[in-house]
Amino acid sequence: MAAARLEPCASGGSSPTFVAMVEGTDWAARYLSGDTPWDLGGPHPELSARLQDGRLLPPRPGATAFVPGAGAGHDALALARRGWAVTAADLVEALAPRVGPDLERRGGRFVVGDAIEFEAEGRFDLVWDHTFFCAIPPGRREAWGRQVNSLLAPGGVYAALVFPVSKPASEGGPPFGMEEAHVREALGPLFRVEECGP
Repeated sequence: MAAARLEPCASGGSSPTFVAMVEGTDWAARYLSGDTPWDLGGPHPELSARLQDGRLLPPRPGATAFVPGAGAGHDALALARRGWAVTAADLVEALAPRVGPDLERRGGRFVVGDAIEFEAEGRFDLVWDHTFFCAIPPGRREAWGRQVNSLLAPGGVYAALVFPVSKPASEGGPPFGMEEAHVREALGPLFRVEECGP
């Protein structure tokens, strides 16, 4: 688990672009066929533990969270149940009627689209990344880093489950092999790592 905090700093540059589908990966077909090994059927245990012990509770009423690649919405809904105003994004349109109504009842929303191209109306206090970064082709990780820099409010937290660690690049993906250093590199110098561990 890696957690990084955005330092207060002005950001610049234009919004990055991203091809909406990883070449050769049809995310909608994977959900339709049930080929979703990343879906645990509930929130990730690490997220549940951090919500339970208070490390990822909202810092104030109305605090906002962004969940890219939200899938079936387990993590997004867990955050919303604990008080976060959640915006969840996923490329798979068929997930919207399954996840959107529950999020809306809790003050959040589900957006169909590419999280790297998402244009927020404001900035977020938290970006929760569970199996998103590892699905991004390595050549496009920098675009995600720029997006996180534009999405997070000063003092905001980017929390990521970083895996699969040590998978050889020659095996391709998704998931693409990665290390915690790859996340640091994509996020850039405006972030400081507050925690990194198994």
